[in-house]
Amino acid sequence: MSYFEESGDEGPVRSTFIPNACHICKTMYEKRPTDEVDGAARVSSCSACRMIAYCGVEHQKEHWQEHKVLCKAVQAIMRRDKKKSLFADASISHLSKDQWKMVRYNTMVNLEEAMSRSMLPYEREMLLYPRVCATCYTDQGSKLNQCDQCQSVFFCCEQHIPKNHSDWCADLKTLLDINIEQSIYGNILCALPHLLLKEYEDLPPSMKEFLVVRMMGPVAVMAMGKIKLTMLTELATYPLSILWGLQEASKAAAAQGEIAPISSRKSLVVHVVGAEIAFECNNLAKWDVFLLNTLPGLQSLYVIFTGPELGNVPAGTWDEDMRCPHCIRNKKQFVCDFQPATLYHDYVNSSNYISPDVIVAFNCGLYRETGFQGSDSWGKTLPYLLKAGVPLILTAYTAAEAPLDLKRLQQQSKHPLQVLLPSQKNPYRSTRPCKNFVSEEESPLIFKNQYITVVKAT
Repeated sequence: MSYFEESGDEGPVRSTFIPNACHICKTMYEKRPTDEVDGAARVSSCSACRMIAYCGVEHQKEHWQEHKVLCKAVQAIMRRDKKKSLFADASISHLSKDQWKMVRYNTMVNLEEAMSRSMLPYEREMLLYPRVCATCYTDQGSKLNQCDQCQSVFFCCEQHIPKNHSDWCADLKTLLDINIEQSIYGNILCALPHLLLKEYEDLPPSMKEFLVVRMMGPVAVMAMGKIKLTMLTELATYPLSILWGLQEASKAAAAQGEIAPISSRKSLVVHVVGAEIAFECNNLAKWDVFLLNTLPGLQSLYVIFTGPELGNVPAGTWDEDMRCPHCIRNKKQFVCDFQPATLYHDYVNSSNYISPDVIVAFNCGLYRETGFQGSDSWGKTLPYLLKAGVPLILTAYTAAEAPLDLKRLQQQSKHPLQVLLPSQKNPYRSTRPCKNFVSEEESPLIFKNQYITVVKAT
């Protein structure tokens, strides 16, 4: 497989919990008995814990060795509290949204203590996103209906359908389709565009417009299909958010001439702070394709990744030539430099430091004082994000987080801040939905890099 043709790794992905589907084969629940004509199956919950479902005895037995520890821990809590189900009290307690959130979180913590191990990701999803009514939280399966379109929201009566559900239904359906396809076939592989733009034009105000009109063409996009196009936006959002941020920031600073237009750059050094292998570093070819290929005048791209969550990546530059054929032919340079297990302020003070042209922190959560391993991992780093006097691009999952990040940055900055791009919806966000537990009252789904802010120390 060519490094520049496909994205993602082959093979299975981690199990995803879908409340109304068989956990093994992802057959969806239908509120009717087995139909021998069309083969529709009735999915049933585990009779012991009522937390997970199977299409039949065969798949329940197949999963039992993995499920039994959690199942028995749930049963123990139910016996102790004399409840028929884990969340039996939720519907009669008239809980607020915050109380319901704490009930689920605390139950998850208690179960982990009872199991003497951390839950697997899908087990946490069982506790955080159970099959209950979205409004009154009843978990009586016989009373529950689900949205016919997305099959992801449950309600005991028409009046309990969330009022804003129509705003999220299509995205919930996309998430369901992605989870089912990955569960059955493994990682979804999508081709990266192979096009070197001959001249730079301002990015259009839409990720999909850029991909369809500038990079791929409608025929290629139609052949790719909706799910793969969605996964492609997940890759493209990181370099294209930088490109959009620099483009808009240079316009804001045009009068002062403080930031060179992105189209005039011959070289670009990018510092990616708080990077993770699974996000910023999954398929490094995206940085070449969406920066070097998109900026005709750019001859040199140097991307430096720092962060304690980079895993086991060897420190230093990668010697492997990761350039696409276009860049090789045009003698463009692309270098990735990894500084794993390194907080940004330590990197700035090290002998490895290279001055940046732009610093970026994706989905950073600067406002949170409990970060990596429960510590305030941003505390010492914040002043260094502005030390170089270059544009700093911040992205956030939600509209509530973006101004909080900026506020903390302003509070801890030793220099006045110039806001080059106020916090706003990022047209180059990922369109792949993710479940949102932390601020589900604001939105049930979040998208990577959904909000963007660009600032600079003056």
